[in-house]
Amino acid sequence: MNLRLILRVFILSITPIGECRISIPYGIYNGLSPWESFLISFLGNTLMGVAVYFNIDFISRALTSREPLKSYYERFLKSKLRKLKIYPSGLIFSLAIFIGIPLPGTGAFTGAILARVLGLNFKEAFFAIATGVIFASCIVTILTLFSDIVF
Repeated sequence: MNLRLILRVFILSITPIGECRISIPYGIYNGLSPWESFLISFLGNTLMGVAVYFNIDFISRALTSREPLKSYYERFLKSKLRKLKIYPSGLIFSLAIFIGIPLPGTGAFTGAILARVLGLNFKEAFFAIATGVIFASCIVTILTLFSDIVF
């Protein structure tokens, strides 16, 4: 096992832009098995979501203390809340689906912020984040393996 590659995949998985969308293909195309890449990316992405959940109060106070960042932060929250469709089965399920869609701006980072803003407790937030990350990681892994067959 290449420890440097594992560390790179983990670091890519904790970035807000990369998350599992970049870390899984990077790991697979650089020699990790799909399971290794999936597991490392899932752990990193989920841990990042938990860290954001616990630190978002501090981050939001820092962002909203200055005017250019305050208006950007408020627009960011409003746009993400508009994208979050609340399904009849509940807020946690809706948030998990939102996190699980592997598109820019819909991952664990944004999901953790929304969980805190929507008032979910840690148990509910963790369930939604972990479920969403598993779903997104499965989609990205399948698409990566399929693209390898096609190309």
